[in-house]
Amino acid sequence: MGLITSIAFQHSPAIQSHAFVVIGTLATSHMDDDFMYQMLVAFKTALAQSKESDTTAVVSMLWCICKVVPALFPNSKYFTLLFWLAVALLQSSHLAFYVQATSLLRQTLETLESHKAFSNGSVAEVLLEGRVHLEETLSQLDQLLGLSFDTSLTFSFSLASIIFKGVRHSGLKSGAEAVLRTLLCITVQANQQSDDAAEGSLLPDALGYFLALIPLSTSYNSYKRLLQEAHLSCSRTTCDDPMPRIPLGCIAVDDPNTALLMTSFVGAMLSTAQGDDVETQILYTLLADIGALYPDIVSMAYVFYFYSA
Repeated sequence: MGLITSIAFQHSPAIQSHAFVVIGTLATSHMDDDFMYQMLVAFKTALAQSKESDTTAVVSMLWCICKVVPALFPNSKYFTLLFWLAVALLQSSHLAFYVQATSLLRQTLETLESHKAFSNGSVAEVLLEGRVHLEETLSQLDQLLGLSFDTSLTFSFSLASIIFKGVRHSGLKSGAEAVLRTLLCITVQANQQSDDAAEGSLLPDALGYFLALIPLSTSYNSYKRLLQEAHLSCSRTTCDDPMPRIPLGCIAVDDPNTALLMTSFVGAMLSTAQGDDVETQILYTLLADIGALYPDIVSMAYVFYFYSA
């Protein structure tokens, strides 16, 4: 480790990327924050010097950082910072970084959960608390992309929207699905430990991830898996039904803001759907169900969408 570290932290494009791959393989335990700090400094330098045609060094460093995350001490200050690094890379929409960024996001979440970081607060609350020191930089990026992480509700929709673009890309689809399922499962688990949790009901904290997984849940078995991961048991869909129907009664759509966010997000998914498949039918049925409860919200959202398209 001493030998390979001395090589990795000296800027040498010819061997640096290989050195970081070796570190990621060897560093399986007892990594302190000073070591992670040095890795992030090297990553920042590589990112600043990378070119569109050559991102090998940046990708290898991301892979290494992801592998090192479980080896950090439980009280490390870098877990939430690495989560927001992954989010920022996803917001950049650079396809070369997408797979490693989703892996880093998923790894930080799973490691935080293993350290019981969400036992005294929701996923959004814990992660937003770690964002405070980065607020000035990240808020500028959020404003540029029209996103908001201010509340637990907007948190899930904003995060799901920047991950969702991978669902439509064959090479990124598996990474997008894996991180969305991780977000859904961990958020639902954290919610069930709170006093606000209702039996068999999906709280808004997880709603964005649940909706983003609908295009990947169009068969009976995949839909059943989605309901199980969301801890929902109120669907009447059977294996003989040609189309799963989302149980709106089990989703906490009890205010206009939630209805508006759902309508806008479903509309965005429909804009990239095939148009004649099961997914499209499920999404339009969901919009019809929302419209029955909040007709003005659905009408307003689609008038806005039509004129801005």
